[in-house]
Amino acid sequence: MIRPMLLSVLLGALILAAAPCRAEEPAPAPAPKPAEPPKEEKPPAAPPAAPAAKPGTKAAAIEAAKKAAAYLIKNANDDGTYGQARTKGLPGIVALAAYAIAKSPEAPTEEKLPALSKSAAYLISKQQESGAIAIPQMGLENYNTSCAILALKALNNPKYEEPLQKALKYVLECQLDEGEGYTAKEHDGAFGAFGYGNSKRGDLSNTSFSLDALKAMGVKEDSPAWKNAIVFIKRCQDAETNDSKLMQGGDNSGGMVYLPGDSEFGEIKTRSGKEFPKPYGNMTYSGIKSLIYCGVKADDAELQLAWKWIKNNYSATEVPGGKGPQGYFYYAVAMAKAFTAAGMTEITLADGKKAAWAVDLTTHLESLQKPDGSFANSDPRWMESDPVLATAYALQALNISIASLKD
Repeated sequence: MIRPMLLSVLLGALILAAAPCRAEEPAPAPAPKPAEPPKEEKPPAAPPAAPAAKPGTKAAAIEAAKKAAAYLIKNANDDGTYGQARTKGLPGIVALAAYAIAKSPEAPTEEKLPALSKSAAYLISKQQESGAIAIPQMGLENYNTSCAILALKALNNPKYEEPLQKALKYVLECQLDEGEGYTAKEHDGAFGAFGYGNSKRGDLSNTSFSLDALKAMGVKEDSPAWKNAIVFIKRCQDAETNDSKLMQGGDNSGGMVYLPGDSEFGEIKTRSGKEFPKPYGNMTYSGIKSLIYCGVKADDAELQLAWKWIKNNYSATEVPGGKGPQGYFYYAVAMAKAFTAAGMTEITLADGKKAAWAVDLTTHLESLQKPDGSFANSDPRWMESDPVLATAYALQALNISIASLKD
């Protein structure tokens, strides 16, 4: 007989033996390490930017000219005009922009740049029966036509020859000469001049544009148009040799004015105390260039006197005799044309210092250029606050100056 205590022990052992054995739980597996993000491959370092061209060098002027041309091209309209100014349709402005682009360093052709073809088509569409390329209600017929001749001729396209010849005929008819009833003796303030075309008043600015057109068209040197123009140009000068009654009593400074007896910048007092039309740079440079185009030689007394005025009043940053920035971009073109026509790369000033005009002019123009390549005058006179017109002038001045700059 099994004792109760022993029975209890045996029963307990049996129960333990019958119970399932619990397996030892394995240790948890370590958490996987997060995947490392792929390393970004850095793009190869860009080559260092080329240093900006030194202001006043040929490279800098070419760069500025290319930017100016790109601005005009970017702002070309489908109808051949440029920009959005109220006067954008004026043929003279269209022509100046197209001419400046055509003469820019890359010398784009119509095939490469359809904007030029559109501008040419626009100009020809405005040609009147008279030959003028203009919008009659807007006037300024001769100015517009002269500018249009420059643009169309610069494109070197034979199909424009017929409208060009008609336009040239119109410009020649605008000269105030014997055919218009003018004589050198009786009309000492007008004979030989070219005017806007819608009036019988000539001036040196329109005469300058007209002579540019005559030169572009290859008008022969023996044409009376050149000889008659000389008479008018010299009568716009403050010179003791000037026989116009309207220009007596000056200081013999050599500077030139808008027309005999009238300056766009008012009057000055001469040494004798007389009120006299104020000579200024735009007209003096325009007069010099025009005299040279007319065949006047370098030893001509009036031409030398005009250069004397330049030596005494030289500036590439402002209009001598002017008022603030008024007309500066027109001035830049006139300055570049005059020095280029004379074949001069430098000039000895009144104080004996030499000035490299193209360096001085392009350096200042480069400083005025906006980041988008445009130019604009802070003064609206003569429409130079219009960036299309101001940029066209500035680009033309740069184009001309490049040839006189060193590499």
